[in-house]
Amino acid sequence: MITTRFLSTIEYGQYAQWLKRLDKPTRETYFGMASTDQQIDSVVKNIVANSKEHFFLVAEYRGRWIGTIHIAENAVDEVEFGVIVDPEHRGRGIADRLMREAIVWSRNRGYQSLYMHCVSWNQPIKHLCKKHNLEMHTESGETDVKMPLPPADITTITQEMITRNRNVYRMMLQRTVPFFQEVYG
Repeated sequence: MITTRFLSTIEYGQYAQWLKRLDKPTRETYFGMASTDQQIDSVVKNIVANSKEHFFLVAEYRGRWIGTIHIAENAVDEVEFGVIVDPEHRGRGIADRLMREAIVWSRNRGYQSLYMHCVSWNQPIKHLCKKHNLEMHTESGETDVKMPLPPADITTITQEMITRNRNVYRMMLQRTVPFFQEVYG
């Protein structure tokens, strides 16, 4: 079962370790250029130093990260998303799920606009943007998305509560099932 959760700030350093384990093409697509381990460490060090402006929603499968969405506060009322899914888990709706949850989370916290930058060759992220009705603007081969976010409402608040409860339930099941298998065979 796939679960999602927001990282606590003390877990932010694990983000660098996860990124460094990804293959080179995945990292290039995410950052828009080749990135060394040292560059990743530097980026994450900056995130940790400004942790109040950064949030990470991770998708996990059997306790292992399989996707993340980095939510960075660009301004008081704007967030920027960066989505990445482990190559062996693509095509399973993970990015879609992360995007849906992150949009709801952002609306519920009063953010009024969403920004994303998509490098020209990243077709999966462009597909994701279209799926979520994010209007893309392309100039000089680079694509940006800027979309107003409606304010929170009873639906988004309920969606977030249901998602949290579902994830807690699934995490409990993942821990309980192996125990019962061990005890009862």
